[in-house]
Amino acid sequence: MNINRITVFGAGVWGSVIAQHLAKKGYKISLWEHYKDLFDILEKTRKHPNIENFELNSNIELKATLEEAVKDSEMLVFVISSKSVRNFCKQLKPILNGKVLPVVSASKGIEDSTFKTVCEVIEEEIPQLTGYAMSFSGPSFALEVAKGIPTKILVAGPNADLVKKTAKVFNSSPIITVESDDRRGVEYGGAIKNVVAIGCGILDGIGDGADTKAALITQAMQEMHDITVSQGGKTESVYNLSGLGDAILTGMSSISRNRRLGEKLGQGLSLEEARKQVGTIAEGADSVNSVHNLARKNNLKTPILDAVWQIVCNGEDKDVLLKALGF
Repeated sequence: MNINRITVFGAGVWGSVIAQHLAKKGYKISLWEHYKDLFDILEKTRKHPNIENFELNSNIELKATLEEAVKDSEMLVFVISSKSVRNFCKQLKPILNGKVLPVVSASKGIEDSTFKTVCEVIEEEIPQLTGYAMSFSGPSFALEVAKGIPTKILVAGPNADLVKKTAKVFNSSPIITVESDDRRGVEYGGAIKNVVAIGCGILDGIGDGADTKAALITQAMQEMHDITVSQGGKTESVYNLSGLGDAILTGMSSISRNRRLGEKLGQGLSLEEARKQVGTIAEGADSVNSVHNLARKNNLKTPILDAVWQIVCNGEDKDVLLKALGF
């Protein structure tokens, strides 16, 4: 697999950091962004408004249209909102016109109506990419990666040779890649951990400490395990980087968007108000309902995840989470 040009869809914080990481390795990057205001700022200044002291590498070219973005591309990287992936793929399919190339999804979420993962949605909408979609998931705060703080991230897919080659594309300090054949387990862990992080944030908003959050994460990991395994994922993925590792990171850190969203809810704000105050996208808010419905469909006992769903989706009092923990 000879890769020279890579297209990154999404110039948000994580998308821009991934693009920068690959550009520094010498790859030619086509960076596409849906939101015109952000695109215009990046085009005019080459600096990201939400990342301190961040200027786009000279190997990064901003592309205003999807046609321009995918031209001559040899790999696609999705870093867009998971709920937007299906409609986005409908736009992308005719542009690709049957072209087959590796796809890496750094988007995390489960589709509410079908319970499909992001990679599964991509393959369903663009059938020629079946078997070529891989998940890129693990404990990775974009702002820390931008500063050169090291982390490990899983590259997961069904084709071992393709995963190995793709992992090499991304593998370079500060990102160390780890290969996995359990794409489903990695994707479910990446989605569910965001819901866990919201729960941790709710406890912060209430005023409880690290002890209570540790108890929540411990109990929630069993729930993540039961859901993931019910969908064909492996136990080892639940307790690997994309599951436990990412749950610890996003649940305990003050800079986690999902944890901050939960904190606002714990302080009594509505979901709409909380989202406004957090500002950037917190994927967990979109995953809460799908994770809850998936657990119900499979008759699984998930009291922690259910309590988060009650608070986020039904506006229930935050104390339901404490009750679910047995306090």
